[in-house]
This record gives sequence, C-alpha cells and structure tokens, in this order.
Amino acid sequence: MQVAVLLHNIAHPLGLQLSEMLQARLPCPKPKLIAFDQAEELLARGRMSMLVVVLSPFPDRALNLLRKIRLQTAGPVLAVGQASDSKLILRALHEGADHYLDEADLEKQLGSVLQRLQIKEEASRQPAGQVIGLLGASGGSGASTLAVNLAGVLARQLGRCALIDLKPGIGDLAALLDVKPTHNLADLCLNCGRMDQAMFESALAPHASGIHLLAPPLTYEDIRLVTAQGVGKTLHLARETFRFTVVDLEDCYHEEQLVVLRQAELILLVLRLDFTSLRSTKRILANLEQAGIGNERVQLVINRYGQAKELPLAQAEETLGRKIAFFIPDDPKIINAANNAGEPAVFRSPSAKVSQSIVQMANALVNPEDAKPSSVRQAVKSVNGWLAVFHS
Repeated sequence: MQVAVLLHNIAHPLGLQLSEMLQARLPCPKPKLIAFDQAEELLARGRMSMLVVVLSPFPDRALNLLRKIRLQTAGPVLAVGQASDSKLILRALHEGADHYLDEADLEKQLGSVLQRLQIKEEASRQPAGQVIGLLGASGGSGASTLAVNLAGVLARQLGRCALIDLKPGIGDLAALLDVKPTHNLADLCLNCGRMDQAMFESALAPHASGIHLLAPPLTYEDIRLVTAQGVGKTLHLARETFRFTVVDLEDCYHEEQLVVLRQAELILLVLRLDFTSLRSTKRILANLEQAGIGNERVQLVINRYGQAKELPLAQAEETLGRKIAFFIPDDPKIINAANNAGEPAVFRSPSAKVSQSIVQMANALVNPEDAKPSSVRQAVKSVNGWLAVFHS
C-alpha cells in the first residue's frame, strides 16, 4: 500500500503529523510527502493507494491540484483543512475529495475515516478490474480492429468485457460490432457529477458476445462535452464492474486520452513495419515517457505482419530500442470480411491464423505467467517459421 501526503511545502507541520499518524494506522511504508509543484509528475510515475491533500495555507491552489490528481487515482482521497469554512468543505468534496478532515481534530477524525474505509474495503474485497489501452502509431495500424477482437476474446473467456471507444467523432467500434448505441460517452460526461454505477451501465450497448460497448459522441457539437474528469470517473466505474476494460485511444496528448494512459495497467502500441509507422512510434514512446508513463506498461504490437517489402524486424527493434511483444499476421481477406459484416474475426473465422494470434495475445495478457515469448522470438527468425507461432 502506497500513501502520499500532498502539501504546499513539505516542511509544513501538518505533513510530519499526518505521516506519523498514517504510518501508525496503515500497513504501508512511510507515506511520501510531496510538494504541490511536483505532485502531478510524481503521481503519474507511480500509483498511490491513498492521497491526502493539505489545503492550508493556500486552499485555492490545493483545490486546483485536487481536481487534477483525482483523475489519477482510483483510491480514496482525503482533504485536510479548517472545519470552520463550510464553503471550503463543499468545494473540496466537489473537486473529488472522498472525506474532509478538520485539521484541528486530526487524530480523532483520521482514525474514524480509516476505520470506515477498512470496513468498506473488507466488505467489497475483490480484485480491481484492469484497463488495457490500444493506441495506433499511425493511420491504418488497425488498432480499432484489434481492440474489438481483443475485447471479444476476453468477453468469451471471462463472460463479459467493457470496450470504450475514445475516438470522438471518428470512432467505428459500433459499426464493427453491428450495434446501435442509444447513449454515449458525452452523456456520461455531461452528467459526471451524478454519474453512478446504474447510469454507467445504462450507457453501455451490449453485444451477444459479452462485449459491453461505450460509444463515443458522433456529432462535433457533442465532442466538446467529453472531459478528462468524466473519462476518469467512467474508468473508475468500469473497473468496479468488469475484470477487463479495453479502450481504443485516439492519441497520446489530449487530456482525456492521457487519463486512460496514466491509469491503464497495460498500453498496447500498435504499429506496422514501415518507415512512417516506426517514426511515429518513436515519437509516441518519447511523449509517453515525458508524461511520466513508464515503459514497463507499454508493449509493442506489430499488426499486419508479413506484408511484402516491410522493414526487417531486427531493424525495427534496433530503431525503437525495444523488443516487439506480439505479432498479428496480415490477412486482409479475413479482416475485411469480418469488418464489413460487423462481426469480429475471432468469432466469424476462429480458425484463421490472424484470429488465433489475437487469442494467443489475449491469453498472454490474462495469464502472463503462461506466456512463452521465447518461442515467438525463435519462430520469427525464419521466413516461414513465424506462421508456426499461431498454431502452437
């Protein structure tokens, strides 16, 4: 369990007091004291189980930070300030604090809140759902097709899977599943303040496979309704409902996209073996690193592998300075037929090598201890050997 105390100045007396109290009451290492001006960067690099924000002596700055960091943690956020200011309490709760503690009665109130949180956690103890983000390195990477098929495999294996289309205005996952959503992400964001589990689930379009799709807004007027705060809350509710949530991402720089990238347990960066795709992949990897998103959460996927005149795998890995994790073979006949029919290829053509490769990838993500990357590395060394990967 990792806990952090955010405050204007780490020398503030409340910081040491809170650190000692939390360490005495929680099964965790000594809580980190983090100054406001470093908070966003440090929190993006590592997830915290609990955050405590000290509002004094600059409450406005603290509340502004609270609004931002609320999107980066699914754990409880506590605000500490003066109980005499009722407006300050309301503002803190509105910006995302789960509990407000009076700094003048800190020991008693902290003990009470921690006890309630422990009871709540024990009553609803279950593994938190995981988020997998898919990001195409460039146009034609096939990330959306891969996202819908990956969600299909996970839904078939686990009974259900959430699929979020985070490409406002251009998303096509509904067409790839042949469903007609009546609600979309903009509806949830517009009602972010009162969004709850029932509202979240009512916005999902169910598919016979067990995929539950959250569609993007399709009109340009509604695109601006999508907010980072709304996306963050949507992810939180998705985790509580589904073991896996697959998100089809548009880019790596808009704030609502970064919310997913910062929270995702795994990011699949989908690329092709051509110059423009590799160049874009390098830029994306650099941008993710600059945003504090660790390389350990990013895995590279070569899609449409085996095309004529594509760049050699060794050259691509040398250029990127990274090993490729997964290979999806090129099969336009199978993929185009499935996409045009509105049925994922893993269901329409389950015996096809492209479908088998996606199943293999899904199995590796769900059960990483059973994955055998060495066999993949060995198989791609020969011209014909890579096909054997997908029927092993």
